[in-house]
Amino acid sequence: MRVLIKDIKNKEGESVELKGWVDVRRDHGKLIFIDLRDRSGVCQVIFLPSSAAYEAAKELRSEWVVRLNGKVNRRPKGMENPKIESGEFEVAVDELTVLSRAEEIPFDPASDISLETFLDWQPFALRTEKNRNIFKIQAEIVRAFRDFLISKDFTEVQVPKIVAQATEGGANVFKIDYFENKAYLAQSPQFYKQIMVGVFERVFTIGNAYRAEEHSTTRHLNEYTSMDLEFGFINDHTDVMALENELLVYVFNHLSKNCAKEFEFFGVELPKIPEAIPSLKLKDAQKILKEKYGLDLLNEPDLDPQGERLICQYAKENFDSDFIFITHYPTEKRPFYTFPDPTNPDFTRSFDLLFKGIEITTGGQRIHDYQMLVDNIKKWKINPAHFDFYLQAFKYGMPPEGGLAIGLERITQKLLNLDNIREVTLFPRDMNRIDILLSTLKNG
Repeated sequence: MRVLIKDIKNKEGESVELKGWVDVRRDHGKLIFIDLRDRSGVCQVIFLPSSAAYEAAKELRSEWVVRLNGKVNRRPKGMENPKIESGEFEVAVDELTVLSRAEEIPFDPASDISLETFLDWQPFALRTEKNRNIFKIQAEIVRAFRDFLISKDFTEVQVPKIVAQATEGGANVFKIDYFENKAYLAQSPQFYKQIMVGVFERVFTIGNAYRAEEHSTTRHLNEYTSMDLEFGFINDHTDVMALENELLVYVFNHLSKNCAKEFEFFGVELPKIPEAIPSLKLKDAQKILKEKYGLDLLNEPDLDPQGERLICQYAKENFDSDFIFITHYPTEKRPFYTFPDPTNPDFTRSFDLLFKGIEITTGGQRIHDYQMLVDNIKKWKINPAHFDFYLQAFKYGMPPEGGLAIGLERITQKLLNLDNIREVTLFPRDMNRIDILLSTLKNG
């Protein structure tokens, strides 16, 4: 029966069967060593000249897939490898089976390669330690997000990605042919998660969202993973902000327990989440930017990238926080379903959460009154008839509700201090690439 590498420390003196990939092969005189890799870790394997597998081991190369049987021994004193979990042990092999051979690898996996080279060779490059660590961390973020919300009595729902109308009512949508009709790839699960509040009261969903934005930057993707939640019977947007604060504390505690060695690999520490993340209204943030940094955004409906970086710098200097909520965006800036502030309807009960200089969350209170929502749709010069399906939920009773969406790739990028969001995206879709560069298809 197969034994995982992480468990060989409990098998000293026993014969075990291991399966995995050859990471590295090293010849030391008459001894042959390989580092064997499986899903649980890496261990050292030794082939002695007396072993029946010795001659076959001479052929082994990186990324060959093998099955082997051997005895677990403690390494000689002074020869341990403290960098790996199994570093006190090795396996002396007496039987080897090659399950799959690999072609010569195109580059040294341990070397620094360009982002474009990584993307060109991604099916192979994802196997490197760096990328295994990135996507282990990302998987644990999703796991913690889900576990926290389930503990708060949220129900997970699955929602469509093909929609009849653009969620945001804007132009940045991918149009698709849907038989003899037009449809769109969903910009967000917004309509469906709101509908489901009327069913379960508290819901969340994790899935892809699509933005047809002609950006080619270090922070934009045309397909990204959105972690969404929505819940009813709130007082206002601050209830949503408080829940996210608690959620992030949970997620970061989970990461510290389950991904310590992955963060150590990147040489980064998890930021501390304040008990109450600081908050500024947009107008107040813009005044600070003007007075303290000389950046004039006073007449803008949003912060630009430089403004986001500087206001995060301000939060770090004044609140010792890597996070800051910016609230009360102009009504004209937010989608039609965003609840206006009753004290000043030109602004909304909405927020963005900024983290290390970039927006990672958008959220707020939604309009739950049917007539108010219809009137707002008209105000946006949109035909309410196009949203009849969505409006049913509000026509037949909806509690005060709100929610948020967290960009999975953005939070991963900023946690690891990586330069480009495509480094933390499994198979990124951007203006120029769908697995391969689109220009190669045009020229092919």
